[in-house]
Amino acid sequence: MPKKSVENTALRLKAVLEVLARQDPSAEKKTSRADVLRQALEQVPLEGTEAELLASGVARGERALVTATTKLVKAGWILKEGRAGWSITSEGRSALSDFPDVEHLHAALSGSEHSVTAVTKAEAHSEAVLEEALVVSDAAAEPAASVHGAHADEHYDGPSFPQPNAVAVPGTFGSALGGEDWDPSSDAVQLGFDRSDELWKLSVDLPAGSYEFKAALNRSWDENYGEGAHFDGANYQMGHAGGPVTFLYDHATHTVVTKPDGL
Repeated sequence: MPKKSVENTALRLKAVLEVLARQDPSAEKKTSRADVLRQALEQVPLEGTEAELLASGVARGERALVTATTKLVKAGWILKEGRAGWSITSEGRSALSDFPDVEHLHAALSGSEHSVTAVTKAEAHSEAVLEEALVVSDAAAEPAASVHGAHADEHYDGPSFPQPNAVAVPGTFGSALGGEDWDPSSDAVQLGFDRSDELWKLSVDLPAGSYEFKAALNRSWDENYGEGAHFDGANYQMGHAGGPVTFLYDHATHTVVTKPDGL
């Protein structure tokens, strides 16, 4: 990841904490995921290649930010509660107070006391500490040329952020694929994970028509995403002229896009 993008992602993570710290702890409604990301990106806008759209239809910089927020969750600084929204923990508020500058904040986020000391003694190395702390690589954000499980390297350490066990696109076309309509457990609508670009994909042939669908995880409706990547949101609407179509699901952003002509 270019140095500027690493710095921007670090600033946006700090902005996420600041956005959540401003919400009233006694308020019944928490800040939605979409609002948190929007405010963080308004505070630190996308620059250059960060604004480029990936295959999932999401900007490169936004996907890097969403991936990096998993570090905040693992550190116990924020909570992601699906439809209920995101919130900051007491540990997250303390982190903002204890580490007011972005270098120290993200050195602490890496979980290494040595990293914090290193930044204090040698600010010239702060960029390297930041990159280690974020652990957000270009491989997680940029699609590779090969698809459907291929990977450029023989050694694969697993996805850069946690993935579900299964992803499906149940909808009104399930029966046309030999399964049942709106059945998240049907094999006919299960996507496969492509580790080259960390997207879930399914290519099928569908008759011409208008269809509705959602993304459902782990073969049930317990966790599902609809239009606008909203948890338990409205159905996606798709008009199809007939023939091949590819569904792509990005778990970093919970977004589904379709490629009418396949890949």
